[in-house]
Amino acid sequence: MEFDFTDTGTGPAVLFLPGSYSSHSAWRGVQKALNGSYRTISTSLPGYGDTPEIRPIDVKDVALITDFVAEVVEKVGEPVHMVGHSFGGLSLYASVLAGKVKPLSIVTFEGNPVFCRTGDDPFHWADGMIDMKARFRAAIDAGDPEAAGVIIDFWSHPGNFKSMPGSFRAFCQTKAATNLLDWKAGTGFAADFTDFKCLDMPCTVARGGLANPAIIDVSEQIVANARNATLHVEPGAGHFLISTHPAECAAVIDRHMQQFADTRP
Repeated sequence: MEFDFTDTGTGPAVLFLPGSYSSHSAWRGVQKALNGSYRTISTSLPGYGDTPEIRPIDVKDVALITDFVAEVVEKVGEPVHMVGHSFGGLSLYASVLAGKVKPLSIVTFEGNPVFCRTGDDPFHWADGMIDMKARFRAAIDAGDPEAAGVIIDFWSHPGNFKSMPGSFRAFCQTKAATNLLDWKAGTGFAADFTDFKCLDMPCTVARGGLANPAIIDVSEQIVANARNATLHVEPGAGHFLISTHPAECAAVIDRHMQQFADTRP
């Protein structure tokens, strides 16, 4: 399998997984702001950057994504810490729960396994999520050039997409169908949050202070069920915090990695 793979620096290996509508370059600002010395590895998820799409149009689960993540980890060639944003965070969690990777530790920024469950009681926002996904698919089918805005505004706030630079909006439109595959695959990752008890490695679950209610709830569920997880809330930040607050996100990673510092005399 071919995929983007950038590899720089020396130190503990840290693999960065971006979210939808982005590529490995989404992490540049965060990586430049890191104070620690790390071997930083970045990739792009299938269908983004120079990583080709590997999923059929009728994909129903994340199996191919977790296979992809496992291949990237194998290429790293040493024990690795993993960092994910948004769908990259979902992909990270799904890969660990599937037993395909075992990172030394995990950091996620607005990771969104929003189809995972808490027993038989749905979240209060679940119906709205299903409706939003249907509207997104209908917009794509209708050839709406603003289809990507359904998703961007859902994770941020109404009108946000229209306020973004035209070049980025055009890019998002070219990747709307790819993002729909992300949603189809993500819907299939419907583990119970109690299954997250298998996460016994240190985990930092970071979200913005302006997070969507779905992100707030799933973040709390991950922290409540993972064995060694802490929550970080970044004031004034929203879903796209790795772009809007790169220095703050870098500080989260640096603090997380301090627990692995060599303290031998």
